[in-house]
Amino acid sequence: MDAKLRQVVEFLMGEGQVEWTTEKPAPGVEPEARELFISVGSRSESLPPHPRMLAWKLPQWMRRSVRSTTGAVLLSADALDDFARQLREGQPEGSLGLLKLRVHEHTFDVVCATLLTVYRLLHGSWPEGAEALAEYLGEWEQGHTETVGEYERALGTVFYAALNLWRSETGRPAREVLELMVSVLEVVRLPAEFAKLPEGLIPPVISRRLKADERLYRAELSRAQRVQLDIPLDARQDGAIRRVDALFLSSFQDVTVLRLLARTDSENTHYGQGFDFMAVHISRPEQTRPWHAISLTPERAGTLADLAGALDELEGDRQPDGNPRKRGARRFERQPNDYSDPWYSDGYASPVGRSTMVAVPYAGTRLSRRELWEAIWDRFNVGRHVHILRAHTVFARPFLWRGPAPDVELVSRGFRRCDFSAQGSSFHPAVVHSFLGATHEADVMHYEKTAEGHTVRVSVYPNRLVVVWIERPRKTPTTLYALAQEQAVLAEGKELWELEALRGLPPWLAPLGPERWLVYGSYRISRGRSSMLDDSRSMQGLFHALASGTEPTLEKLPSEASSLSRRVLRDSAGETEHWLTSTGGARLEFLIEEEERGPLACDRDVLLFLLTIGQRYSAFETSRRMAEVEQRYRTSRWQSLRPARSVRSDVMLFTNSLWHTRVSEDPDVNARYLAWHSLHGLQETVEAMKDQASELDQYKRDQFDRMVGILVFVFLPVSLACGFFSGAQFQDMSPTVGIPGATTGWLIFLGYTAAFTVLVFGTVFLARVMSWRRR
Repeated sequence: MDAKLRQVVEFLMGEGQVEWTTEKPAPGVEPEARELFISVGSRSESLPPHPRMLAWKLPQWMRRSVRSTTGAVLLSADALDDFARQLREGQPEGSLGLLKLRVHEHTFDVVCATLLTVYRLLHGSWPEGAEALAEYLGEWEQGHTETVGEYERALGTVFYAALNLWRSETGRPAREVLELMVSVLEVVRLPAEFAKLPEGLIPPVISRRLKADERLYRAELSRAQRVQLDIPLDARQDGAIRRVDALFLSSFQDVTVLRLLARTDSENTHYGQGFDFMAVHISRPEQTRPWHAISLTPERAGTLADLAGALDELEGDRQPDGNPRKRGARRFERQPNDYSDPWYSDGYASPVGRSTMVAVPYAGTRLSRRELWEAIWDRFNVGRHVHILRAHTVFARPFLWRGPAPDVELVSRGFRRCDFSAQGSSFHPAVVHSFLGATHEADVMHYEKTAEGHTVRVSVYPNRLVVVWIERPRKTPTTLYALAQEQAVLAEGKELWELEALRGLPPWLAPLGPERWLVYGSYRISRGRSSMLDDSRSMQGLFHALASGTEPTLEKLPSEASSLSRRVLRDSAGETEHWLTSTGGARLEFLIEEEERGPLACDRDVLLFLLTIGQRYSAFETSRRMAEVEQRYRTSRWQSLRPARSVRSDVMLFTNSLWHTRVSEDPDVNARYLAWHSLHGLQETVEAMKDQASELDQYKRDQFDRMVGILVFVFLPVSLACGFFSGAQFQDMSPTVGIPGATTGWLIFLGYTAAFTVLVFGTVFLARVMSWRRR
């Protein structure tokens, strides 16, 4: 190692020569007489530059377009020479007095800036590779990580791997880290060489670590949250946006290592340009606080303006340990609050105010990784820029009626019969007569009651199944995200039960199925005003939330499995999409231009939704009742001789009428009907019900035959013996002289046998006939 570089390492490691501190200075504090600020401190733009405050984000350096603290050090040669003369005053020739270094965490830029600073103080010059190192550091600090070299051989990744392997127990960096950096500085002279270090300079232990990190990143990527976000291009509320691929990742790897990998990873992104946005959470047991960094690729358009302020407000007025957060002078003039330790944004120090990175406060954060992700998703989600002009949503929920006759009770409570045959003109007549309430002999009856601007309807199915459904029209424009949130609150909450028309019904309604409302809506969307209605996971997830009634939070975005299980059907013109899920659906009308069209209302799609709900839960109820009958047959020996009462008729109704008919000659309508059946598993349910009925019938036959066998093979010998002995004793004779035809005892015996035969086989015949007629 070069003697001058060796002297720099020994000076930095000397206990009595350098006093290291990572304590953050208060706002406005300046360095002491023998102190240097490196990458810390704040200073107002109105104050003159301070020569010993070396942080590239200070106004004095931002005005000179400095891109790293290392670059600021190279521009401070005269100030460092004057400072060196002050340190030598009163000291032996060739030596420096005590140097105080107040630094940020030992980042790549901080360590390199410290090495060059001490080299200048000791030797009055720069090492040969200083300018190339500063140029490389500028690319790294500006986030241009895709240009700073290969992952396994770039100086930046090698440095952070060394920093993680050789951790220091004191406030100064480990000797191995400093020796690695000066060995590189001794050999490398060009920026391209920093991007691809000679293999001999990289210790084998670091090389193995980098190869393992690459595999670890791929493993972590499979568990990461990958979504798309709309990043504003300026501070205007309705300004232009840019859609980016965002990666929310939790890992023990270094922040900058993950940033490097994510920026160059275009294979796993939707738009094929790499991840532009990350929230990285690194939490180790030995650390007192979790670390987070939220960044945006600087060379691309977009800003994270005010994000740090929003996170700071979400943080609240308490520190992670529960103590109150201190307030005081603002660290930066553009800081939105007066917390002494705010979330940091590089936009606070930028003259143009464009923020591309937000970092965690020094004191740590009370926010969990999930809370951070949800806050970012809520602020930048893609649904805020999808405009819904008009909406008409139906909330439905199935119940079992436990009260008196439902038609009489509903009429007494102000409901009236309604007929939907006019809306079902595209259905087959059999469906109209059976389901739409066209006649009093229909299988399903519909009742309605209007109050408080809402229409509440109750559909009464066989088996005392009722479906309560509420229509909620919306004529004012809104956004996809806001509507999905509003809809999810209604589906999960109790607000709908507070409607006047429903207040008297709950005592008669027994919950059946999910404890939430199912939804189906018709929505008119302005394609001209909506941004990028593409097939990204975020956009698909928001439409899925709208169609299923789930909350559109980042945590509840549908999994790949649920996304595959839904059905999305488009009409021939491509202007209407039908989204069908197991808990609801949506009809989406896309308009290129906002034109006046007819109002959205209850139509055949809503009727299909209600029809399949009734079939689904009627099948569940029928299956449950069949299971109860089977249980009684299996637990009661005499119950097995009785027919299955009305359960068979319920099965016949739904297997022979509504289950297997084509509801319409319109192929689009029939396709949506079959899609509902597929999502609800109704075909499989029908087959299961048939199998259950067949198994129950076979079990009843077996039990019946077993009972007949008992009668024949147990009671017949007893009857024969009783008849024989009774006939013999009738003539006061011994049994041995009972000759047939000679005594009346044998006539009694034949009478016994005939009566037994008629009793047993007559009972069998009548039971068979009655059981067949009931089926």
